[in-house]
Amino acid sequence: MRSRLDRFLSYHDPRTGLSFMDSDFDTRRTAASHAGDPIDDESHANGDAPAPGPSESTAATPWQGLMAALRMMFPVGRFGSDLPTNAYGICIHWIVPLGLIVGLAWAGLFRMSWRVFGETGSLRPVPALAIVLLDCCFTGTFLILGFARTVDNLTGSTPAMRPLNRSAPFSQIASLALCLMILTEFILILSIRPETPWWPSTGWRSKFNWLYPAPIYRPLILAPLWGRWGIIVAACVGRTGRDAEPKVRAFVASTRPLHLLTHAILPLVLSVIYCAKGGNYFVGLKLGLLVFGVTYMASVIMARRGEGQTRCSLHAAAQIAQIASLAVHRALWSEIHG
Repeated sequence: MRSRLDRFLSYHDPRTGLSFMDSDFDTRRTAASHAGDPIDDESHANGDAPAPGPSESTAATPWQGLMAALRMMFPVGRFGSDLPTNAYGICIHWIVPLGLIVGLAWAGLFRMSWRVFGETGSLRPVPALAIVLLDCCFTGTFLILGFARTVDNLTGSTPAMRPLNRSAPFSQIASLALCLMILTEFILILSIRPETPWWPSTGWRSKFNWLYPAPIYRPLILAPLWGRWGIIVAACVGRTGRDAEPKVRAFVASTRPLHLLTHAILPLVLSVIYCAKGGNYFVGLKLGLLVFGVTYMASVIMARRGEGQTRCSLHAAAQIAQIASLAVHRALWSEIHG
């Protein structure tokens, strides 16, 4: 006769079909469900079982964090070996520096296109188009598609109950929002005027004149910086949605308000020194506060409407912050260069 303990362990719940040994007390199931083995995006979207990944027993290295940040921000594919999920927990330290690299690439491409194709009247349509094409094809592919997918998901009648299908075609509203976002970015870049270059002549800032690009390139450097920082803002707002992938859950779970403040130092400092022609440091601070306000409100709306953040909503917040940076910089142009 079996003991009471044996009968208890072998008892199956008639409602769920699960036994005690199928619960979270099972160490094998706990390792698979809570350690966060990396899974393929397609298998996750189809509801398939997660593919086995590398062991989570060791801490992720900074190199793995960089690879995770690259995979999260750029369409680089799954080159190299699979990454542990905890690598996405430390990739936050690479997000803003990658934004600076993108900004420098924008400025370099703009300068090269300007020298080759020149300008039409007082406008530079070809350099602006080159930046938009680079952003759509590589540097901001995930951002613009994440924005369109988020609009597609949130404009439904019950977005929180709709499964997130990344392979489904966009709705008409999402397609229109995608075109308007690309057109807005092109117009904002096209509207940047080539003001007379200026550098600080006295004070501590004059020692760093070599860091000052021409005024026309400064918004191009700042926009991707604020955009990537917008991902951290969205990660600090709300929780992850039910359709969020394990790597997104790891990224959001590792994000703290302290990260929001520390990673704002680089874009905020550059904004303050680039916008202080007359020594008024409040202009750059105003730019940062306005970008933060727009991104925060958009992140709250996406989190409340979609009942949590997903990878698409994180990228949508980055796209909104990037556009907000360009728009606010254009609105404050007279204060910056007046």
